Amino acid sequence: MNSPLRIEAAGDSHVGRQREHNEDSFAVDLDLGLFVVADGIGGAAGGEIASRMAVDIVHSSCKDSDLEITQPTGYDEQVPPLEQRFVASIWRANEQIFEVGQRDPRFYGMGTTFAGVYADADGACIAHVGDSRVYRYRERRLERLTEDHSLWNEHLNNGEQLPDDLDPLLARNVVTRALGMGKTVDVATRLERPRAGDLLLICSDGLSGPVPEPEIAAVLAHGDDLATTARSLIDLANLHGGPDNVTCVLVRWRAAG
Repeated sequence: MNSPLRIEAAGDSHVGRQREHNEDSFAVDLDLGLFVVADGIGGAAGGEIASRMAVDIVHSSCKDSDLEITQPTGYDEQVPPLEQRFVASIWRANEQIFEVGQRDPRFYGMGTTFAGVYADADGACIAHVGDSRVYRYRERRLERLTEDHSLWNEHLNNGEQLPDDLDPLLARNVVTRALGMGKTVDVATRLERPRAGDLLLICSDGLSGPVPEPEIAAVLAHGDDLATTARSLIDLANLHGGPDNVTCVLVRWRAAG
């Protein structure tokens, strides 16, 4: 029989060195097993509101035992309850962000990326929309568990070359999927069974953009205290110029006792 695992987590966020407002939001709830990062789109006011709405609505919805889980046509009804609840919570956030943007001209077009982990005793569901990422650090190896919903990846996955007049850097930064962009949203998910020692990093592109993955892995390799490690990752992003808001949430599984 496998020994039970306990979870520890920490998160931090910083405006960066080139922005005036922090449009990132995050949540760490050990009791609920919910850990999320959202990176707002649409200017300071709209971006901040969208990311905060995403985090707050998903958090409150996952706590809501009476949450109505409605599924669109074609959705697999056999997915585990943990995934159903997580995805339904994200759908709810998307609908409400979209409605605010449609109703209030000040926030028209606002949206947010989303990446998160929802865990229980049996495993963890990873869900994401946009280019915020989830990484796993296991046995000294860093593995990306999400695939960016960006213009760059869209062309790459379709076997297409970028148009000659399109800046590759711009293509990497333009998201093709985000909460609030439409009335519905396709949420990418995967289920994991964490092992003792596994460390998940959830981050905005303020970290994954300027900082190469080997440097991220090096920080994770030497980080025992999660709060200190999250701050070290943010400091590293700022050493690389801090071009964007940067947010990191770390989640680690350890053998109980």
